[in-house]
Amino acid sequence: MARHSEATLAAIKNAVPIVALVSEYLPLQRSGSRFKGLCPFHDDHNPSMEVNPESQRYKCWSCGAGGDVFDFVKDYERVEFPEALRILAERAGVTLETTSRSSPKGPAKGDILAVNAWAENVFVGLYTRHDEVRRYVEERGIAAASATAFRLGYAPEARGWLLDRARAKGYSTELLEAAGLVARVDGGGLENVRERFRGRLIFPIHDERGKVLGFGGRILPETERKWAAHGKTIAKYLNSPETAVFHKRRVLFGVDQARAASRVAGWVAVVEGYTDVIAAHQAGIGNVVGTLGTALSEEHVSLLRRVADRVVLVFDGDDAGQAAADRALEIFLAQEVDVRVLTLPDRLDPADYLRERGVESLRRLIDGAVEPFAFALARAEARFDLGTIEGSRRAADWMLELLARVPRHHGAGLDVKTARALDRLSTRLRIDLGTLDRRFRELRRGADRRQQTASAFATAPAASTDQPTPAEILKKRAALDPVERELIELVLNEPVAVQGLIARITPSALRDESLRSILRAAFEVHAEGGFAGFQDVVARLDPATRALAAALLLPVDQAPLPEKPSAGGLDSVHPANWSLRLAGVLVKFAERERQDRLRTLRQMIDGAGDEPDAGPDRLQALRLEYYRLIYERPDARVNTASRPVAPLSEGGLDG
Repeated sequence: MARHSEATLAAIKNAVPIVALVSEYLPLQRSGSRFKGLCPFHDDHNPSMEVNPESQRYKCWSCGAGGDVFDFVKDYERVEFPEALRILAERAGVTLETTSRSSPKGPAKGDILAVNAWAENVFVGLYTRHDEVRRYVEERGIAAASATAFRLGYAPEARGWLLDRARAKGYSTELLEAAGLVARVDGGGLENVRERFRGRLIFPIHDERGKVLGFGGRILPETERKWAAHGKTIAKYLNSPETAVFHKRRVLFGVDQARAASRVAGWVAVVEGYTDVIAAHQAGIGNVVGTLGTALSEEHVSLLRRVADRVVLVFDGDDAGQAAADRALEIFLAQEVDVRVLTLPDRLDPADYLRERGVESLRRLIDGAVEPFAFALARAEARFDLGTIEGSRRAADWMLELLARVPRHHGAGLDVKTARALDRLSTRLRIDLGTLDRRFRELRRGADRRQQTASAFATAPAASTDQPTPAEILKKRAALDPVERELIELVLNEPVAVQGLIARITPSALRDESLRSILRAAFEVHAEGGFAGFQDVVARLDPATRALAAALLLPVDQAPLPEKPSAGGLDSVHPANWSLRLAGVLVKFAERERQDRLRTLRQMIDGAGDEPDAGPDRLQALRLEYYRLIYERPDARVNTASRPVAPLSEGGLDG
């Protein structure tokens, strides 16, 4: 970080009177030559914070908080000094040395923010002049006051409309492109530049202080119908691309509107859509923000912690919402943040829920939101039959794998949280704590290896020779378990299979670490609402696993066809239907799990006599589960190579 001169710091402090600054955050009342207000840094009921315009400092006589303008911004915004310096420099109009130069990759951030602010005014002005667009917004349940508060805009269908206005204002095409407002068609030159947003309702996206970072656009029905009439489809929602100022993983819609209300309430709710945020604010729940069509990230968590002490994640009640909730658990279980999780009933989203059930009903649900581990346990109860030993085992594996993937770089508090989670899991599933702990450590070691590998690849030089050779990849492919290999081949070649797999198999069921990583990546893409196509899946893998995945894209044996055709002729030689292949693979996995579980039960029954707390009920439950598994055949047509299973004797197990 660059060091700034005392003269620069003094110039900023002189340009930002502390009374004016603090007044932007909370009401102040004059008291003689000074000002008083409720301290925002503790639960203050009698004004105990004093602001002194002569010394340009503030002091709370109750909790001890105090300092200058830099200290106030640091504490209130929950940022470090460099960010507080940047905030105050922008407010004061002082140019910092590190931001005075243009980026070698394009226009400066300040120029992009300026053109975004200009574009927002253009979009808003067009919205106010188009009655049909305003009627559509009202039909969606958004009141005129809400449209004004959130600065909703309109982008016409015509080509060149924004470019013409920009040239008249002196904004270059390169600047518009850097801001994501225009894009080149088919990689052409400047003559092939087109507006990114056309025929869309525009949602400006601001940072906490109201600066316009980017835009979201919802296609208008009339435009969508025109495209459909020509046999074309178009994305319903479109966001600005990643730019120097806009990063979807660091931005939350409505955070500028929600910040004050969140501070007062002490919590902030996170929903999944633009209209969900607006509907909540319109109903009187002003401490609500939204993601921008992407999964929650650690960057989002950092932003949320600056807004409020508690975070409530509100997910849609449909399958995509449930999957997004599962993915978010990993992020928030790893954070030292007070978080609660809620999924709405009856497959409703927040806007629909408010419309059908009312604001008080939603408030009650939010008040009853649970902490992440309790939520994950409830999800496990819904997915697995905990009334059986096998169901409990599968639920435990799912939960332990979730805990094992939580990064460890968040401090000792995570170890305490994990220990408590394992203890509660043991009690709920009635599984020995030592057994859970051993399995957790095993999964944790695998997760650590993956993180170390990813870190090594991330820091390796571009010319690294760690990439496996084609011969090594083919050797690895040939050595894979045939059943596991076929499953991953199907996942990579038939992405539509992923949706049906999530509830039927967990990555931990695979024995090969590379294949587990591929399946986990496919599940993550699906959980985030994406299509688990090959490119999106392998983007989450390290180079070695990515190379193996590429080899698995060619699952059909490349050997020559037999010289003699079958009875149906050469045309009858073709791979089996993928859904039939998948059904067969799942049957084989089920049989393998059955045999593994039978061996585990034999060991548990053999050792039951050595457990001090193992009473006759426990032993009988193990025997019943053992017998049930002996006679349970996933599919009689599957010819397994497993050895026969010995029957139980009255006293235990015969050898």
